[in-house]
Formats: sequence, C-alpha cells, structure tokens
Amino acid sequence: SHVQVLRALAMEPLEGVRVTVVSRELHTPYSGMLPGLVAGHYAFDDAHIDLGPLAQRAGARLIPAEVTGLSLDTRRIHCHGRPDLRYDVLSINSGGAPDVGRIASAHGVVPVKPISRFLPAWYALLAELESGQLGDSPRLALIGGGAGGVELTLAVSHRLAAKRLDCRVTLVTAGRDILEDHTPAVRRHLRARLAERGVDVHCDFMAQSFIDSNLVAESGARVGADRVLLVTGVEAPAWPRASGLATDDRGFIRVDKYLRSVSHEEVFVAGDVAALDGQARPKSGVYAVREGPYLTENLRRHLMGRPMRRFRAQRGALAIISEGDGRATASRGLLHAHGAWVWRLKKRIDERFMARFDMADSGGAMTLDTDPLQATSEAMRCGGCGSKLAADLLTRVLQRLDVPLRPELKSGIGDDAAILDTRASIAATVDGFRAMIDDPYRLGRIAAHHALSDVFAMGGSPTAALALVTVPLMGDELMEDELFQVMSGACDVLRVEGVALAGGHSSEGTELAVSFAVIGDAPETPWSKRDLSDGDVLILTKALGTGVVLAGQMRGLALSRDVEAAIASMDCSNGRASKVFAQYGVRASTDVTGFGLLGHLSEMLRASGTGAQVDGTAVPALPGALDLLARGVESTLAPSNALAAADFEIIGCSPTDPRVRLLTDPQTSGGLLAAVPPAQSQACLRDLRAVGCQAMIVGSVSTALDAGKGRIVFAA
Repeated sequence: SHVQVLRALAMEPLEGVRVTVVSRELHTPYSGMLPGLVAGHYAFDDAHIDLGPLAQRAGARLIPAEVTGLSLDTRRIHCHGRPDLRYDVLSINSGGAPDVGRIASAHGVVPVKPISRFLPAWYALLAELESGQLGDSPRLALIGGGAGGVELTLAVSHRLAAKRLDCRVTLVTAGRDILEDHTPAVRRHLRARLAERGVDVHCDFMAQSFIDSNLVAESGARVGADRVLLVTGVEAPAWPRASGLATDDRGFIRVDKYLRSVSHEEVFVAGDVAALDGQARPKSGVYAVREGPYLTENLRRHLMGRPMRRFRAQRGALAIISEGDGRATASRGLLHAHGAWVWRLKKRIDERFMARFDMADSGGAMTLDTDPLQATSEAMRCGGCGSKLAADLLTRVLQRLDVPLRPELKSGIGDDAAILDTRASIAATVDGFRAMIDDPYRLGRIAAHHALSDVFAMGGSPTAALALVTVPLMGDELMEDELFQVMSGACDVLRVEGVALAGGHSSEGTELAVSFAVIGDAPETPWSKRDLSDGDVLILTKALGTGVVLAGQMRGLALSRDVEAAIASMDCSNGRASKVFAQYGVRASTDVTGFGLLGHLSEMLRASGTGAQVDGTAVPALPGALDLLARGVESTLAPSNALAAADFEIIGCSPTDPRVRLLTDPQTSGGLLAAVPPAQSQACLRDLRAVGCQAMIVGSVSTALDAGKGRIVFAA
C-alpha cells in the first residue's frame, strides 16, 4: 500500500507537508514474486522495490529503522536504537508477524516471513545442501498447507531439482487437506503436481516441536527433517496493541471504512496489520494492493480537511498459484485453469506491477523549489544573529539530550564560552557539511565522526567539541525535532569517544547543515603529513566510494543497499584505527576526505619530499561505487580532484577507468591513510581488521621516485 502512496506523491507532491518513511528494509519484497525468486526465475532486484529512489522522487525522507512502539498522546514513534520520531499524521503498513507458535524457537526452523530474513536463510540452506553439510540424504519439511505453503513447496522442489540436489521434501498441514479454501478439482491437480515432484504430504499434522531432526505433531506423529520452513499465516505484531491502538481479538489494528484507526483519527492503517471493521477478509497482498489508491486519497483529504473516500474490499479475488516449473494454476470460485499460459499471465501481472516503481530511468530525483515543510507565515526572515533558533526551542532540546561531559570542562553550555583545564599540547580542528542523507540522526553521527577524524589522524585524543547546526525553516515543533535528531546522533558518538559537548550555536537557514569544532590532546610527537620515510607501507582503513554513491543517490541511480553500505562506512569511527596505529610506530598519517585518496596522498608526498607506488588492485571499493563510475556518475568535486592523478604514472589501466577514478573520489568521513614501518605492517593490518576496519595495504613510499610523484600499478 505504501509504495503506491509514494508513487502518487512523486507524481503529485503534498505541498507544505514533510513526508517521512520508516522501514526496516530498504528493498521491500513483493510477496507475489517470492516463489519465482525461490524457484530461480527471478533475481533479487526483480522481486524487490528499492525504496530509496522511490522516496526521493516522492520528496520523502527515508529512515531505515525498526518500529518498536508508539506514544499516541505525544505522537511519537519509538524505533530501535535511535531517538523517537515525531508525527502529526501516521500511516501504518507494517505487515503482520509470522504465526510461529512455539516451534520457531527451535534451531533449524526458518519462518518465511519476514521475507527479508527468510531469503538469507534460504540461500544459506542451498549452500549447506550443495556442500553436503546436511549429509548424504538431507530432508526438508515445510509447514503450511495453504496457497503460500503449496506454492513455496513446488518452488523449492523445482530449485532443488534444477541444482540436482538430492533432498527429500515433505509438506505438512494441520488441515484435513491442502488448499481447503479451494475447489476439490484445484486440490486434486496440485496434489498430483506435488506427487510428480516426489513431495510427501501429511495432513492432520499439527506441528508442535522440532527435536532431534524430527518434526513432531500434537498427536505424536513424526516426520524426519534436517531443516524446516514455516509457511503459516500471520499474527499481529505486539506493539500496536501495547501502544493503545484499538485492535481486534487477534491484535490487528481496527480500521473504519476510510482505512483510519477507529480509536485515533490521525492514524491510518493498511495491509495485513489492518482489521477492516465489518469487512473481514483473508490476509492477502491482493487487498493491500487495492487499498493503496484509497489510502493515498484519504491521506490527502485528511490533511486538507476534506471528506474522505470509502474503501470497499472485494469479496473474492483471483488466486494464481505458481507451480515452480513455468506453469501455474488460476482459481476463483468454481472456475479454475492451469498451464504454462497461466504462469505467463501471472508473470506479466507481477512484472507490470513492479515496473510502476522502477525509478532508475525516471531522469533523477524529483525536487521541490521550496522546502515542503510547515514554515511560518512571515514573508521574510532575519539574517545574522536574528536567525538564531528560539531560546525556548533550544532549551527544550538541551533538556532532552544526554550531553557528554568531561572532568576538564569547567564551564560549558550556558556560558558565553567553554573553559577547559588542560596542560597538554592542544590539537584543534573544525569540519562540517550540509546534509547529504535524509536521516538527521545518522547525519549527526557522521558529522561527529568526520570532525573527530582530523584529531585521530594526528594521533591525538579529542576531548571537547563545539557544534554549529543550521536547521531549515519550518514549524517550531519540526525544527525542535530536527535539531534534537541531529544532536542525539552527534552526542551518541561523542559519548562513545569520551568527548565532551562544550557548547555550540544554532541558526535557521535554507537546508540542514552540521559542523563541529574539536579540540583534543596531541601526542608528544604528533603524526604529520611531512614524515613519510622510504619503505614505509601505506595502509588504508576504509573502502572508497562515498562520493560517487551519494552522487548516484541524488540522481536516483544508486541502489539503496549500496547507499546504506556507504552510510555505514561513514558512520564508523577512526578512533579504533588510530589507537592501533599508535602501537606500530606510525609517524605520518592523514584522513582521506574531500580531496580523495590521491589528493591526500599527494599532499603527504610533497610535504615529505618522497614518492610512492600505489597498488591499484588492492584499493577497496564500496558496493556499487565502480558500477556508478562506469555509468558516468561522479561527485561535483571529482573533476578537480582528478588533477591529482597527473602526479602519478598509471600502469596497466586507462586513466579513465573506474578503478582510477575511484582514487580521486571525494570521501565523507573516510578512513585513515597511514605509513607503517615495513616490519610492523602485517601485524598492524591484522590488528586493524580485528577491531573491525576494512584495512588494506595499498602501496609503499619510495625515495627513488621524484618528490610529490608516484606510480599506480594495476596488476593483470
């Protein structure tokens, strides 16, 4: 339902409204194509909708998070591992949880829902079967005799046969027969198809436990199995009822004829998690798809104060059950048909539905001329100190934050300047940027990591930070929440690193921007760009590619999973790497940021009067980075950075090759590039990887090469 809302917003934005999408998965699966994916007819991206480009086209923020509850009185969404999110209107399309009962706690039992967790388990099972880890005669059982269970069983058996894997497959159901809500003719046909595949079917089998490679029924009957797939119905997640929403006896959220909660008029609900008052229907994606346009229209009408449109759920729907091998059965009421043409029909329907949400060729992101937020009605806003955020707003945020402190901080927030009592040599830096991702919490974390990295690159220990945050103009409550989200992320990082937040400044502006001034204790002999020595081994601690991936995201060309990998890399401290380098005699280091690897390395070579050889094949790339570079995507700073490549002789590769252009890609919160004595390099590399760094030896220093010059070698 929600992907249809986003598609509609991309075509007709909601003026004056900030739209935020909270989703545990960035690639949302289309359940209708799951059997085809399992059978091997589809690839991952064929059966998943990439929410990143879709949300971007809709002008919506995408927050990757798992919802754990609601505070309905204060209108806040609780999410795992991050601050609450505020809403004025809420739409829930979270789906149901698997109806697993007690059996799912057993090792080797894999629920099919949520699909995002099932697929990795399915691929792992295939790997186990192919490697022989489950023995010579492995056994697989599936629980669930409905359409989903039968369809998945046929898909599994086809995939195993296609891979020539000898595995005995059994389907068990608590019912008296499979497909009890279908006609006898459909049941007979699909029973015959299961028999053709060698699938054993056990009815009246209420699975109760999985013990010692045996699936045990309440009756005591047993079925041998090494792994079990659970394809039962869905149950309601616990958090809607716990939050206080009106629910039915099973815990599903009760909604009225407008798809609105019967207890909270600002909450809308669709999909499996909804219980339609007076229109009880099976939990099926067919109804969620049909609800999408009504949900979209009623959200618009609610926000505009207009009468809403009634949703009427159809009483029946065409069911098409794929048989795994390029055939399918269609059934509605007493009518049914089967054959290859039915599969082709289903395939055409599913692919046409998915094509509606493919933003890859849409020409880039749809952006609005003005910020789509609740701004004040004032025609002009003051600049200078008149643009500071209101004192009450700032006070409320500070009261909500858990501000990191240190003993050296004698005077901080609330005074005109911070006073620190320290006698050590001081390292000081300032860094920041405007927002390049939707999530203000993650932005705050990345900005803090990025600024602290300058001190870590000198071998220092940051002690205090001053924040400068510009918040886009909108309603006071939204501005307060935006500032709180950003500073919560920053404070979480500062607290882990033992850095005090000593103060800062906030103002309103046209877009979100975050900067930090950081001071810290410098070591007795700070690391410097000037101290490279002949033979030093160059170690890089993070993969490259944040610049091109973020540029690809802005154009709607980057896959969301690749964007998330880039964000995870940026949201990773260089403090751990700095501590490891300190144990191995490092004298020269820098952090790889805006000028790219070659730009920052050139600075070190010129300052040290040395040259270097870079192993181009050893430089790690973030997922998707090389593909985007090959498609001509690049950051706006990349052409200027490419000038640094003129100082390097490139061997074994064209200068325009994506692998060369990766070396000049501007990085945000990039890794450290450090020179390690050759005798210590392998031990240092081992310890860096032990603390979670994606570290690689990428070259070495050589005085045989001209000062400031280098050679990049790409081995065959």
